[in-house]
Amino acid sequence: MKDLQEATVKICELKGENLALLALLACLVKASSPYERKAFPDAFERELESARIEWLNSDVSEYVSVGLENMATAVHSLLASQSRV
Repeated sequence: MKDLQEATVKICELKGENLALLALLACLVKASSPYERKAFPDAFERELESARIEWLNSDVSEYVSVGLENMATAVHSLLASQSRV
């Protein structure tokens, strides 16, 4: 039972860290110029593709891919909302 509790705590910590990183990203995007805001989605997509390739060529769980895609969706949404600001 202790291992399950520790795993649950770690998962919650990681979720909180992701939320903090999204908040930081939102601040950085808001502080950037309109030109930079327009460039972020394409630049992010290029970096994301590199991350996908890296993941495919490594020995990690498929859940890493799920997490990557979930976070990518969140970042895309954040960038889309900030590009209208």
